[in-house]
Amino acid sequence: MDVDDIDTNILKKVLVGLLVAVLVILGGLFFYFQVFSRIGGPVLIEVQVTLENRCELPDSVFMVRAMPNGPQAAFSGGKARLLAYTGRRVKLVANSRFPGFDFEGDEADVRPKVTLTAICEHQQRFRETSKSMREGFNAPQ
Repeated sequence: MDVDDIDTNILKKVLVGLLVAVLVILGGLFFYFQVFSRIGGPVLIEVQVTLENRCELPDSVFMVRAMPNGPQAAFSGGKARLLAYTGRRVKLVANSRFPGFDFEGDEADVRPKVTLTAICEHQQRFRETSKSMREGFNAPQ
């Protein structure tokens, strides 16, 4: 065995060791963010909700509600703020100031910033729902 063979073997072992170390670190980070970050109870955070209004109605007819029966907030300038617990959802609903208007729309997980979309046209709503389902099941469009 000459010196070059020994150096090559040492280099291979060092590279394999580094690769294993990087994989262990990445695996640990993944595990931490997927498991440990969810341990503990829900945390109350402020949620800033942006309304993407695809209806021919003013933003004021919509509000956002923390589900299932949490606080609610009306939109002003396409934005609403409310306090909600992590691990829950927020939902776009009809503003309670308009009792004749019934609407249940988009939902999203509670995060610091959320965008909810108001779709009023039945055909468009059906297309959006179908698209979401296809994407969820990786079906062809």
